[in-house]
Amino acid sequence: MEKPITKEIKCYARCVLNNQHAALAGITLLLTALDLLLSYLLLMAVPSGTGIFSTLISFVCSILVNIIYYILLAGLYRIYLDICNNHPFRWSDLFSMFTEHPEPVAIYSVLQFIVTYGFMQIVLWWLNIMLILVFYGQSSTGHVLAATAVLLLAIAVFVFLEISFSMTLFVHADTPDLSFKNMMTESWSLMNGMRFRYLGMRLSFIGMYLLGLLSLGIGLLFVNPYVYTTSGYFYKKIAGN
Repeated sequence: MEKPITKEIKCYARCVLNNQHAALAGITLLLTALDLLLSYLLLMAVPSGTGIFSTLISFVCSILVNIIYYILLAGLYRIYLDICNNHPFRWSDLFSMFTEHPEPVAIYSVLQFIVTYGFMQIVLWWLNIMLILVFYGQSSTGHVLAATAVLLLAIAVFVFLEISFSMTLFVHADTPDLSFKNMMTESWSLMNGMRFRYLGMRLSFIGMYLLGLLSLGIGLLFVNPYVYTTSGYFYKKIAGN
């Protein structure tokens, strides 16, 4: 396993994107549009109401939409892995994983949804405590400190899991016939000793993300291909490809 150097792999990514940035920005825009369409269809499909049945239907529909999005995302990872391997790609590759072992990706998407949902519930619980403190002064200092400690622990666990399994879709794109368990295990194994290095690499893009947001999100169409390509080269280095 070769230890990736952030500066080096970012340089590789810029070079390979030199003549392909426009096409990849278009693919990113297509994926974003499909995600928005899926979200709109979810909004239209879920019955209005606050009862248990409406909540359950909303939860199930959200999982189904997340599965579709992650299968599309797996196709996007296949495109970026092809780019890193100097292979040609087509726009239709975005949909390739619907017919090429989508089951492990579907299971992975459900797991991602549940973990993210649980994490967001903790964040909302902490925000509720802080709002009660600010507007009503009813939360004790000990209660706030305990809630903040739980939040920080949740953030640490969430980030650790996200980084540990960050290579899962690249593993699937590289070896589509792997089972869900094997592709998760492979990602975990590849990230052993690489978690802080990968986290540092991702944090190096914060400035570019901020600039992308300041351009009303348009800049993100060009930032995301850079990030995905860099992550693809990171995967190639640690996988020894």
